[in-house]
Amino acid sequence: MSPVPAASPSSPLQDGGEGDDELGDDDDSLSRDDEDEDDEGEDEEPRLKYQRLGGSVPSLLSSDAASCLTVAERIIALGTHDGTVHLLDFQGNQVREFRAHTATVNEVSIDSNGEFVGSCSDDGTVVISSLYTDEKEKFDYQRPMKAVALDPEYSRKTSRQFVAGGLAGQLLFISKGWLGYREQVLHSGEGTVHVVKWRTSLIAWANDAGVKIYDTASYQRITFIERVPHSSLLRPQLVWQDDTVLIIGWADYIKIAVVKTRGWDGMKGTLGPGAKYVEILSVFQTDYYVSGLAPYGDALVVLAYLPDKEDGQTDSERGSAFPRQQGHAQRPEVRIVTFKNEELATDALSIHGYEHYKAKDYVLAHAPFTGSSIAGGQWAAGDEPLYYIVSPKDVVLAKPRDADDHVKWLLQHGFHEKALAVVEEGKARTELLEEVGSRYLDHLLLERQYAQAAALCPKLLHGSAPAWERWVFHFAHLRQLPSLAPHIPTSNPQLRDTVYEVVLNALVTNPAYHEQLVTTIKAWPSNIYAVPTIISAIQLQISTGSKSPMLKEALAELYVRDKQYERALTIYVELQKPYLFDFIQQHNLYAAIHNKVVPLMRLDGKQAVQLLVNQSNRIEAFEVVSQLQTGEPDENLRKYLHLYLHGLFEKDPNAGKEYHGLQVELYADYEPRLLLPFLRSSHHYSLDKAYDVCTKRGLTRERVFILGRMGNSREALALIVNKLQDMQQAVSFVQSQADEELWEELINQSMHNPEMVGSLLENTVGHIDPLHVVNKVPAGISIPRLRDRLVKIITDYRTETSLRAGCNDILKADCVDLLVRYYDEARHAIRVGGSEFNAGEHAQARANGGEPLIANGASTSQGRKGGSKGGRIPNNIGGSGRCCICFDPVALQKVAVVAFFCTHAYHETCLNDTSGIASSEQETPSGPLKSGSRTNNTVSGAGEINGDSSNPAPLCCILCTTAASTKQKAEANWFERTAPMASITSPGWGSGDIT
Repeated sequence: MSPVPAASPSSPLQDGGEGDDELGDDDDSLSRDDEDEDDEGEDEEPRLKYQRLGGSVPSLLSSDAASCLTVAERIIALGTHDGTVHLLDFQGNQVREFRAHTATVNEVSIDSNGEFVGSCSDDGTVVISSLYTDEKEKFDYQRPMKAVALDPEYSRKTSRQFVAGGLAGQLLFISKGWLGYREQVLHSGEGTVHVVKWRTSLIAWANDAGVKIYDTASYQRITFIERVPHSSLLRPQLVWQDDTVLIIGWADYIKIAVVKTRGWDGMKGTLGPGAKYVEILSVFQTDYYVSGLAPYGDALVVLAYLPDKEDGQTDSERGSAFPRQQGHAQRPEVRIVTFKNEELATDALSIHGYEHYKAKDYVLAHAPFTGSSIAGGQWAAGDEPLYYIVSPKDVVLAKPRDADDHVKWLLQHGFHEKALAVVEEGKARTELLEEVGSRYLDHLLLERQYAQAAALCPKLLHGSAPAWERWVFHFAHLRQLPSLAPHIPTSNPQLRDTVYEVVLNALVTNPAYHEQLVTTIKAWPSNIYAVPTIISAIQLQISTGSKSPMLKEALAELYVRDKQYERALTIYVELQKPYLFDFIQQHNLYAAIHNKVVPLMRLDGKQAVQLLVNQSNRIEAFEVVSQLQTGEPDENLRKYLHLYLHGLFEKDPNAGKEYHGLQVELYADYEPRLLLPFLRSSHHYSLDKAYDVCTKRGLTRERVFILGRMGNSREALALIVNKLQDMQQAVSFVQSQADEELWEELINQSMHNPEMVGSLLENTVGHIDPLHVVNKVPAGISIPRLRDRLVKIITDYRTETSLRAGCNDILKADCVDLLVRYYDEARHAIRVGGSEFNAGEHAQARANGGEPLIANGASTSQGRKGGSKGGRIPNNIGGSGRCCICFDPVALQKVAVVAFFCTHAYHETCLNDTSGIASSEQETPSGPLKSGSRTNNTVSGAGEINGDSSNPAPLCCILCTTAASTKQKAEANWFERTAPMASITSPGWGSGDIT
């Protein structure tokens, strides 16, 4: 058995008034007399919670004493020893009172609708009053009445039935008819009727002989249950658990009786099918007297009165229901037992004046309820039963503990995690979450489980900024802010900036948490705290001697958030952060890396080289080279220097030309394959030094190139022949030099090597006479594959001869074809103009100032190509019958007409007048243009046309000759402009690859 702890009674009922008195006070707390209960029992959670009924009850019982109590669905009826019936609400506030009796009220009954209340008293009267009207009935039986029960349908029926009994020994059934009330004696002659209970059509009562049940539907008595021994001085307890189960408590026995209906296959006898009978479901004896009974789901609530029992005293010798010594009664107990007498819970009550009370002074009443629960379970809100423990001066309300009480009990016993789970499941009020969370966090901190407590804060504190701030300072007091920092919210809710600064300062001052400091700064937005404040704190920490890289990184992150990017860059360079290059590009910090070349190279040489090359317009080459060459020799830095100069040269060959001499050495050391292209492309290095470098490193091809550029062709050729032994390269080299003496040198140097002689024979076809080479070969020398090579020489020679012959044949055929075409063209007639002269058109042209229509290009006649090479001429001149100078029709004047194959025609006089202009326009850069050469736009001269053969010079078309002359002048000018460039870029002997 476990007492209800004094600190854990449930909250008072709402609107309980000033009289509420919880059973949690120091002088009224529930306690146990047995001090030797084991610890396991102490950990059992109580099933009920207790609370003194407040409101008007304390003031009523201060001058009177309670004798009975009945609970209806909406009201409580309290009877007192002065004969008054008080109607109370569920908070104990008096609603109404009936002063119906002059002596003790023994029983109060309320119908199922809660509209009528009946009471009986020792003054021999039974009074039935309406709660909502002035209707009132009073019956006087001249003998004390101990029990009364209204028909549950009393307010609905006009018969107004009820039963009552008392010391007279009769159970009276009273009903109202046409002629008034009539009484019917249901039973008599077996002593006092102690209690009567009416449920549906069943009436159960107890007298001195036992318990009987009567069915008003069949007007028959169903059963008789004999009383238990040693119960003469104790009042029996009858409670209907439902419509068929009757619970009987009498002295120290409890019986469970079930009313059943006999079926068609029932036992044979006088009772037919449909008749009711009773079975005893359970009977058990207790070690206490039953002062009250009530159902508790599938179990029972028993108000137990503990009798005195001295050592060696038998059950038959123990006192009845009275204490052996006045003022030494024990506390009454509320016990929850099953139908098999298995105790589920026991609570001892501190009732006012319990030391002086007897078993019959206590009453247990319960409120009707519709819900149900297994023993120990939870009822839904509003469905839980209410139990009222009544003593002369006290009324205590007991009800099943709800989820809130369960949570509080779990907290009291240290089951914080279970309490939190109950609240999160929504079984308890959400307002308890803060209390549960606070208690749980206090418990974890007390146990030094700081990490677990910090992890629970987001779930327990939710969006309460004051709660967060309170716990942050609590953790700060315990020096455990690093555990809480990852869980502190930065929004919803956002705390005061002071809170975040306290957390960051705690991380700054402890080197063990500097890594967490960096993570926190990166995770938190910078607008929730004062960045300069934290910067100052970190700077102070560094100034005191802290060299933590993480602390410096944290400072750099703060500089970034404060937009001091150059300071952040300095720290990142020092810490060699891999994202440094992205940071530089993102914030355009190229101007800040002038003196940081070496650290950048050490971090990532390739990225650094690419960065410096791309920013060569901002960072001069001498800055980079000087930094990479300063200090002790470092092979890595020298390689990075090579990469930088190589990238710079590829971007702009003239950007670092002063370092081309250095590049020769770097190329020779790190990338010899790129040295020869570099030597060809650059003119800004010393040939002598470059030759020495190549000589030391055995770079023969590069030496050949340098010797060629130095003009020492013979030595270069000797290297090719003797070192490289590459005849094809030697031939290419000699061919590029355009020096006939080199051919002889090549032949002479090759004669001592038979293989080179054979290669020379193979590769000189088309360059030198093979017979000359053969004649130079010393006698008796053995040339490998000589026969094959001679065959190849002869074959190549024949092929070359054949190709030349074919080309000559083609050229001759083309010349013949062109001459034939020229002859055919010359034989064709030339259209000079139409047969008729259009005088109107000529007049119109004259009226317009003689301005002909101008068009681009030369006209064509009869689909033949014109001979004009360019210029702008009238589109109606060629083949139009007009003179190309005066624009008059050629037939208009009686002069000779000169016509050309280009269809242009001239008056002889006009042509002679312009002969000076024509001869001047025919001058070209290469001399005067000869008429008739490479053109078909010429005819015999004017003198030849007039029969004068003394002037055989041919005449030319003025228009076509002028256009051709203009075109040749343009071409000559273009040639003069491009000739110097061609001489510079024309491939020399070393322009080809030497492989």
